[in-house]
Amino acid sequence: MNDLTAPSHRPIDEGDWNMAYLFPSEVAEARDRNGLVILPLAPIEWHGPHLAMGCDGLLAHAFARRLASEFRCAYYPPLFVGTERERSPHMLEALGFDRSSFIEGMDFPRHQVASAYYREEVFALVVRETLSVLLGRMRYARVLIVNGHGAENQKAVLDRLCREFNANHAGGARVMWVYAGFPRSAVAGSIGHAASEETSMLAATWPSCVDLSKLPTSGPLRNTDYGIVDGETFDGTPTEHHALRADNDPRQHTDEAWGRTQIERAAHEVIEEVRSAWFNGPGPAQ
Repeated sequence: MNDLTAPSHRPIDEGDWNMAYLFPSEVAEARDRNGLVILPLAPIEWHGPHLAMGCDGLLAHAFARRLASEFRCAYYPPLFVGTERERSPHMLEALGFDRSSFIEGMDFPRHQVASAYYREEVFALVVRETLSVLLGRMRYARVLIVNGHGAENQKAVLDRLCREFNANHAGGARVMWVYAGFPRSAVAGSIGHAASEETSMLAATWPSCVDLSKLPTSGPLRNTDYGIVDGETFDGTPTEHHALRADNDPRQHTDEAWGRTQIERAAHEVIEEVRSAWFNGPGPAQ
């Protein structure tokens, strides 16, 4: 006999609308309220030695939970899937590698563990099938994808799938995707990877998944050694020694309150966007 005890609190009572923990009647009631379901996704990926490898997916999960609580809709259990491509010679040089190296995403040679990237076509098939199930078998009217990963080919796949599912649909757009937790001002340029911004946001949402003691106490954090990269480097302006800039160093600038504020700013932007697109402007999405 299994020695399992029932949870003392139901997730829905705590504002968590994760579909995996809801009873069928609760899923149906939420679906019938406004036809919306949220789909969080991002890959298992190297985020420095100090962050859990599920960083992007965990941020997508937290953001989906925040939005679902606002709209009183279910969110699909997070898909820890994503894709990447090889770095261009120009980007390799900016990071501090030889231009002839072959490196996919953040899988740098000195890392202990590789990321779980899916090939682009496989990623597209997984997301397409999930959308088909949600819009077809499960009879949702709308899917909001919360994407936690910024790879160019991942964004291109999501753009393409949105166009595919929205084309020639009499009722208007059925699928949209948004970033997980980054306000529009933050995504105007490149976002750093595992630097103070993401570290602060993960600390605000999943504090047990951040451990700054796994970083050296002092000294430069070189891109090639730690896989921690600032946005300026991704934009093609690295430092002289290809190391993280001081103002993005998570050892000095991790701030849970700042991370929480950024997530909330982004949530308000997305809530406004979703209401405008699907629920005829401000007010509850009933």
